[in-house]
Amino acid sequence: MKFAASKATTRNAAVAGLAAVALLGATGCSAVNMQATTLQYAPSDGIVADVGDAKLRNIALITSEPDAESRYIGTLASATGEPLEVSITVAGTETRFSVPGEDSLELEDPANEQIIPSSGGFPGGMVDATVEVNGVSETVGITVLDGTLEEYRPFVPGGADPSADDHLYETPAAEEGGH
Repeated sequence: MKFAASKATTRNAAVAGLAAVALLGATGCSAVNMQATTLQYAPSDGIVADVGDAKLRNIALITSEPDAESRYIGTLASATGEPLEVSITVAGTETRFSVPGEDSLELEDPANEQIIPSSGGFPGGMVDATVEVNGVSETVGITVLDGTLEEYRPFVPGGADPSADDHLYETPAAEEGGH
């Protein structure tokens, strides 16, 4: 007895096979590659780190050049709700911060301003910092920024150089239809 597949059955099997290959081709990348939406990152220019019971959020140093004074910006908070003493050491200069237990310490607030003699790093780069909280110490990289962006100009020690962004300019929009 012979079993012969009908043309319709063969055609249906071929279509199903092609559909499976197309579906695998369209979704195969996410099966073997990391999904970018699962990555956690600091959506700001400053860094985010947890050291001991302290939460460092959007921490950065604002300066005009590597050997000039630098100011901390960002927020420090307690993960436990208890007051904390946090020390951050950059380029040999230790700065101590008293973090309230039930609130956060906003470093942009003039009352919390902390300036160090030098970050030792170029604006646009990062410097190593040792953060210590209740005996827990960790080295983190802290972003160094300057007054190129308008939102950071008020925090540049000694004032921002207004010519820092002279090299930036707007180009006229391309005429419609042109490439």
